[in-house]
Amino acid sequence: MPPKTDPRDWERLFEGRRRRHGPLRIVMIALIAGILILGLIGSVPFVLDQIEASRVVTRQTQIVQQTREARAATQRAAAQSAIAMPTQTPSSSPTATLPPASTPAPIIGRAQVINGGNIRSAPRISADTVIGQVCVGDRVELLEEQTIGDNNRWYRLRVVATADDCVSQRVSAGTEGWVSATLLSRPEP
Repeated sequence: MPPKTDPRDWERLFEGRRRRHGPLRIVMIALIAGILILGLIGSVPFVLDQIEASRVVTRQTQIVQQTREARAATQRAAAQSAIAMPTQTPSSSPTATLPPASTPAPIIGRAQVINGGNIRSAPRISADTVIGQVCVGDRVELLEEQTIGDNNRWYRLRVVATADDCVSQRVSAGTEGWVSATLLSRPEP
């Protein structure tokens, strides 16, 4: 009867020999590596889409928040001005005078909105200056340009035409206000 084999005998018998990796093992390693690489490559568009979607949601949330703040500030200002406005007594002059006809401001150029954002009553970022929103694709006429601080350009403009509806707080055509140059395309004469 042959002696029983002990696992330690295998280590003793083959300890000087190098283990061989057969072709099946190499094929399996290559197959697993290929699957991992294809999985990583396939997931890149999904990850990029998720990043872009989160940016869009964040931007829309910021616009909604700024609009809410602007509405609240406008309502507070309207309430304060209604309280502070004295009552006017009718004048007893027999002839009515017409206000002088306003001439439209000269246009220094035209542009298109390329990044949606706030249109403001003054060229500064503050919740109480927000009039409403301009949206991507809106066409505007530039009336005045101001540079504030370190090359921060602002344009006083008039909205000429609005694009598709983007937010409910958007301004209508004819609205005038200030917009940062970062929201506009390159001005055209």
